[in-house]
Amino acid sequence: MYSFANQNDVRELAKWCESIIRTIQKDLKEYITFSFNLIGSGGKKLVTQNADEAFDLDYNLIIQKDRQGLIDNPKKLKNIILNAFDRRLKENVEGYKGAKDSKSVITIIFSNGIKRTFSFDVAIYVEADNGYTYKLIHDKENRKYIWNQVPKSKNYSEKMQAIKKAGKWEEFKKRYLELKNSHLCCGDNIKSFSVFLETLNEFYI
Repeated sequence: MYSFANQNDVRELAKWCESIIRTIQKDLKEYITFSFNLIGSGGKKLVTQNADEAFDLDYNLIIQKDRQGLIDNPKKLKNIILNAFDRRLKENVEGYKGAKDSKSVITIIFSNGIKRTFSFDVAIYVEADNGYTYKLIHDKENRKYIWNQVPKSKNYSEKMQAIKKAGKWEEFKKRYLELKNSHLCCGDNIKSFSVFLETLNEFYI
């Protein structure tokens, strides 16, 4: 069953992850600029953990400036970002074995040789002029990389701020956790951002 992860553990690991991501920002400045946040408005209070298992941190990278037309070449864009993580993590983590090009994220796993101890996923997004958010997807079945519109994502940042301004953030967190556990019980493999949007659109009127 999901519960919110220990905040001291989250802060410690998030601080380390974000130091790596900031280094990647500098490494890739000739290609792109991007902002990033921990899933759930960048608020660490939405990180969940299933019983005593290791928890994951899920980050969104939102492309802001594309200096070399990489948005039109999503495969190259993802590979450039993945390779940048690999270079930096090999320098900083003993025994690091490389990131995985998953369908919708870059998956980075750390282990002590016996079991997984920690992992973080990096999803790549771009916010289009039409107000919707698009996610970079590796369609492995058709062997191509595409930008996929995120359902119900239109102006999600503004909706989130409206919920906070209305004083409903704690209520939002409670409902978010309920939905996470509901999907877990059903065996649904639903990403945190999708649950976040599902909760968001329940609250926003």
